[in-house]
Amino acid sequence: MAEESSTGLFERLKELVTQNENRLKTIQSQIAEQWDAQRKTVVDLVEHQWDAQRKAIADLVEQQRSSQFAERWDAQRKALVDLLEQQWDAQRKAVADLVEHQWDAQKKALEEAQNAIGGMFKHKPE
Repeated sequence: MAEESSTGLFERLKELVTQNENRLKTIQSQIAEQWDAQRKTVVDLVEHQWDAQRKAIADLVEQQRSSQFAERWDAQRKALVDLLEQQWDAQRKAVADLVEHQWDAQKKALEEAQNAIGGMFKHKPE
């Protein structure tokens, strides 16, 4: 009788562990989907801003260009393009660093949750 009770308890614990593993897989999947959505949104936003800035600069260059100021304007345009490219690179790096930091934090939280759930089912010496 005690052996049947022990077997039943073992099967119940095994079922609970399986349920927790399934929940963790679901959470991992949700985190991965959120990560991809956030990354795509940030990339789209930065690229849209970059394209808008480039178009605005190009439009301004066309409006301001005249034969008298062509050389000076070209130098200023080049300097401005260089500056915008530096800003673009800095923004892209900052976004990448932010997203990577968020991903690392989510990954760490998930690992801690897995360890906490796994630790609940480890045999503790009496």
